[in-house]
Amino acid sequence: MNDIKELREHVKDLKVLFVDDEEMVRDGTGIFLRKFFDNVIICCDGEDGLKTFKESQDFDIVITDVVMPKMDGITMIKNIKKINPDIFTIFITASRELEDAQDRLSNITIKKPISFDDIIMIMQTVGTLK
Repeated sequence: MNDIKELREHVKDLKVLFVDDEEMVRDGTGIFLRKFFDNVIICCDGEDGLKTFKESQDFDIVITDVVMPKMDGITMIKNIKKINPDIFTIFITASRELEDAQDRLSNITIKKPISFDDIIMIMQTVGTLK
């Protein structure tokens, strides 16, 4: 599945939770994600992301920043994995160093800013899970 339209058709119904504390990143990445996934919910920090996940546990993918106020992405994902250990998780980070916990908890780790190629890689990876 290399054709972008075919990839989009295959993954468009997946529900994505995107969490980032930076408004510009949320807005830009949200627009970008919605070009490929029909159902993208956006939260501004780990507490909001965890609350949203608990309220609607039918997410297929959680994409989160690592460093955020109130609750960081690692803590949020640890709590989400207690609810659904099989949830597909993606960390996005500006940090050059990856923490061990981050590696163990995520299916994919992407360096900020998220790119078109990153989205294609995500679609190819989650497309194999469907």
